[in-house]
Amino acid sequence: MSRRIRERDLRHDADPYRFGEAMVRCEGFAPDCSARGSCGLNGRCFSSDAHLVAARMVESLIPTSQHVSGLHLAYLRRVAEMLREGRIYL
Repeated sequence: MSRRIRERDLRHDADPYRFGEAMVRCEGFAPDCSARGSCGLNGRCFSSDAHLVAARMVESLIPTSQHVSGLHLAYLRRVAEMLREGRIYL
């Protein structure tokens, strides 16, 4: 059983496999986090369960404009809601 992926796995001396896993968890601009060797969002990407991280990622795909609508946006909202409620697990 391996350790949980943490922000320190973004460091330049990290194991390549763990570094790759840390980059996948990145919710910000991954090239900046990689160059910095630390999370650009103050560790937020590594501080919660995977389903909550996924909910934030899905929510970031939803435009904030009130004039945008469509069935695909309703699906995105519903998926994010279900992830937050714990009805979908990753």
